[in-house]
Amino acid sequence: MQTVFTLRDVSYGNILFIPSLDIVAGSLFGITGKSGSGKTTLLKLLNNLVNCDRGEVLYYGKNVLVYEPVELRRKVLMIPQAPYIFPGTVLENIRLAFYFNRKEAPPQDEMEEMMSAFEMEGMLNRDTSNLSGGEKQRLALVRVLLLEPETLLLDEPTAALDEDNATTVVTYLARWVRKPGKSVVMISHAGSLVSDYAGTILDLSGGRISSLKERRGANV
Repeated sequence: MQTVFTLRDVSYGNILFIPSLDIVAGSLFGITGKSGSGKTTLLKLLNNLVNCDRGEVLYYGKNVLVYEPVELRRKVLMIPQAPYIFPGTVLENIRLAFYFNRKEAPPQDEMEEMMSAFEMEGMLNRDTSNLSGGEKQRLALVRVLLLEPETLLLDEPTAALDEDNATTVVTYLARWVRKPGKSVVMISHAGSLVSDYAGTILDLSGGRISSLKERRGANV
């Protein structure tokens, strides 16, 4: 099977130590672990936001250091725990994302369709200052999904969501990775959601791999 990320002999300070890890392309890959276990550092290594002290990180067989950073981060989009939301309306936020990525924004009906998928229909003209924390998290997902990246790196994308909305988000992502050339690597505090929908679950402890489990019967 093709791998989207390959890590070999990777270490970063005294935070992360990964001798070997393959993340399969076309999958929802879940990362769990206690606070301080190295989860966010691992995501940043995959996007070349930080460089490992030793070893190598490959994206589709090519060292991430070889990519021009802007090129890599248009292919591999990361949403942090607290995504930045621009002042203005939801519509303006989406259009700005396309402007900064030098892409033409989709028609509004496509935006509305994506908003509806995350239970946010009719909110394109809502001012972002009036959005809840959970709505801002879902807006950040809408923005990046409309950009159609190859790979999504998500740091606790359901942290501010109630159980129903969290399930909606993870269900959508589990189906999104079925599209050709799409992959998701997701940190989650919601262990039950990860175990239900992720194809593979990596658990980190003290910056090291505690367990790596494959789930063949993940929900979609």
